[in-house]
Amino acid sequence: MLSDQAEVFGFPNSFLGIAAFSIFIALGIALIAGVDFPRWFWGTALVGTVLAIVFSHWLAYQTTFVIGALCPYCMVAWVGTFMILSTVIQEFLRPKFEGDEENEGSYAVEKIAMFMPVFHLLWASLLIGSAFVGVN
Repeated sequence: MLSDQAEVFGFPNSFLGIAAFSIFIALGIALIAGVDFPRWFWGTALVGTVLAIVFSHWLAYQTTFVIGALCPYCMVAWVGTFMILSTVIQEFLRPKFEGDEENEGSYAVEKIAMFMPVFHLLWASLLIGSAFVGVN
């Protein structure tokens, strides 16, 4: 928390995390409540989430290979950001194939959604495992 990487934009990175995760918690609650967001919204969310993933991976690299110390809160944020990305991708693709049960695209989205938990577990294991190896 005392390194140069902890305040990339001139204020603590945790402020970005608090703001971003709060937005996505509210978005998740809205989805559970059945709110239907337009496609442009999901496109904007996808761009923002991809930028967050790039920033998160840069911070993971910095933490692991430059600073040489791991932060448990940061590791949770790395995994959480990736889970948000996969959800946003699924929601971005869903309206495109909704309503057509015979559509192969709809089938593909369902298959991708089915394998997401395994993919998340594998990705999180690789990320956290490489972090521990990089620090030692």
